[in-house]
Amino acid sequence: MNIDQIKKEFPIFDEKIQNNDLVYLDSANSSQKPKIVVERINEFYTKQFSNVGRSVHYLAVAATNLYENTRSSVQKYINAKDKNEIVFTKGATEALNLVANTLGQSYLQEGDEVLITELEHHSNYVPWHFLRKSKNIKINFAEINEDGEITLEEIENKITPKTKLISITHLSNVTGAILPVKEITQLAHSKGIIVVVDGCQGAPHLKLDMQDLDCDFYAISCHKMYGPTGLGVLYGKKKWLEELPPYQGGGGMINEVKKDTISYGELPNKYEAGTMATAQVIAFDQSIKFLESIGIENVMKHEADLVEYGQELLQKNNSVKLIGNPKNKGGVLSFTIEGVHPHDIATILDEDGVAIRAGHHCCQILHDKLNIPASARASVGIYNTKEDLDQLNESINNCKKIFNL
Repeated sequence: MNIDQIKKEFPIFDEKIQNNDLVYLDSANSSQKPKIVVERINEFYTKQFSNVGRSVHYLAVAATNLYENTRSSVQKYINAKDKNEIVFTKGATEALNLVANTLGQSYLQEGDEVLITELEHHSNYVPWHFLRKSKNIKINFAEINEDGEITLEEIENKITPKTKLISITHLSNVTGAILPVKEITQLAHSKGIIVVVDGCQGAPHLKLDMQDLDCDFYAISCHKMYGPTGLGVLYGKKKWLEELPPYQGGGGMINEVKKDTISYGELPNKYEAGTMATAQVIAFDQSIKFLESIGIENVMKHEADLVEYGQELLQKNNSVKLIGNPKNKGGVLSFTIEGVHPHDIATILDEDGVAIRAGHHCCQILHDKLNIPASARASVGIYNTKEDLDQLNESINNCKKIFNL
């Protein structure tokens, strides 16, 4: 791959940050957007705009077809059986809330247990906490090992006769650990347990095949996949989406409304109430085409090389401590510097044009387990190079000098 050529597809890299070339190492937070995505949004709003699924005039029909084309593209990209298993949401957070809310209404009962892990983002914990409060379910936590991983054995040990659902991240946004989702799903299904996967970090960086993973639900955040903000995807097996109740009520999700009865629309309309993020959905088709043009296998190899190189650099850097050392790792390098708060690290690196994230990354339970209040995190995307990681290391050294380390 010609990374320099790929980088030219992203207009943001033409800009100077603090009078420096931008070194963007915050893709786990949100990826930058290629110009084909930006231009597609502009084109739709200026030349093709209409609401979808309502009117029969030319613009409305054309917009609806474009919208549904993206659904078909997502279906093929993740190898879902049916395009109606693809539900558009306003983000992965809403997708996970949709699953928790609807399962809470019709499936989970008082005393049932949900198993999650210590790696989970708040979006894959708080919705289950709501059910703990409202339905008195119990939440159990699979614990990380010393390398920041969740093993299949740990999941198996935490399953009890009352476990009805396992909800796990595909790839940790802090340690970078890639969980054995396929094996966990096989184990869960052998015991009649539902599996929900938070794929926010998995979808941009790993090859997805829902027939191979076989999980029941998979949530995707489009803005981390070089796509627009305000958009997510929920994959759900058809049998579950047909069985579960709607999440929200409104226009577009109904079949017939009378004063005393309401019937709901067919999939996926049943879960897409109101006016959807039409421009974002249509532009996301370009994000998928962008990733397909590069090839997800090429993305995975490139990012694995970057992470290996970055780990070697930071492991040699005195005072820098990497968080987690999983055997199967995605494009995340979280670290601390002894004696320097992560927010100070990020602020100082920003002066060199190096963009990283600092904080608990919406993973307070994990940070509590590690006995640290926060961490600094560098995360890679398709546009990053080894030179970016050299600059990261150099800027860390500048930070250390300021603190006399």
